[in-house]
Amino acid sequence: MIRIILSLVIFLLFTPASDAISISSGSTAPDFTINSIDGKRIALNDYKGNIVVIIFWRTDQERSVLALQDAKDIHDKYKSKGMEIISVMEESDNKEDALMIFKNKGIDYPLLIDTERKIYSDYGVRVFPTTVIIDKQGLVAYDIPSHPLTYKTKLRGYIKKILGEIDESELEETLSPHKEEVDKSVLDASRLYNLAMKFTESRIFDTAIDTAVKSVNANPEMVESRILLGFLYLETKEADKALEAFQKAVELDPNSHDAKTGLGGALILKGDFDKAIEALNSAAVANPYPQMTYYELGKAYELKGDKAKSSEMYKKAIEKLIDKKILPASITKCD
Repeated sequence: MIRIILSLVIFLLFTPASDAISISSGSTAPDFTINSIDGKRIALNDYKGNIVVIIFWRTDQERSVLALQDAKDIHDKYKSKGMEIISVMEESDNKEDALMIFKNKGIDYPLLIDTERKIYSDYGVRVFPTTVIIDKQGLVAYDIPSHPLTYKTKLRGYIKKILGEIDESELEETLSPHKEEVDKSVLDASRLYNLAMKFTESRIFDTAIDTAVKSVNANPEMVESRILLGFLYLETKEADKALEAFQKAVELDPNSHDAKTGLGGALILKGDFDKAIEALNSAAVANPYPQMTYYELGKAYELKGDKAKSSEMYKKAIEKLIDKKILPASITKCD
């Protein structure tokens, strides 16, 4: 009975619920010409001779964002070998959220707006996200429904097969669920992070800190856990521990606005206002939701004695207040 249950769990984790598209493997990929979010005309035929990965996604789905990030990681490795990525979203989806996601994740491949859902219709997209892999001859080679735990392994395997780096038997070996080892540390860290967030929202900070520490220990490379831990230490006025958490977070992700904002807050707590202002100014650059950063800047200037600059930053913080909240604003109250 245990073996049957285990087999069922593996099946559910690694097998998609349905085919992603209505087009058969080996069929010619439907061409399209459409505007990107920045107004450029993008045509599929422009990429002829390259491997093209098309990701159909939604801004309100975590698994869609995970697919975008995983595809970016694969793209970084294989773009020099002729791999290209195009992402497609509906007109009705939130463009501001899409741009924020692309900035925060450092994604630079095209984002197309399928205003009339023509591409969706031509490809017969059935689930979100859907990833379609087109070979160098313009034929649909593979598709990946949703974002299974094996997404990155599948996409990498398909790209390597099209490039001729592995054969069919090696691809089957790579994609076998029995050969795939789920990174338990990532799963454990994510579970503990979500639990720590719940304790944080309930303002049970001691338990939240303990849980966040366990998340960091489970997977030291998970930036979100270190950022959360840092803000929790700020809440409990533990400046050195907060500084250490944010410094490591910035080291892991130099583009994280939240990590830089927290770093500035930790430096303020330690009384190093000049370095705090430097870190916070860096965090404010290209940050779609910098209200917390401006608040911390106002605090830094106020403590430094620059009332004019302090007032300016506080005013900017108020102007930037919107309904959506970034992580720091959800953890630390503005006194």
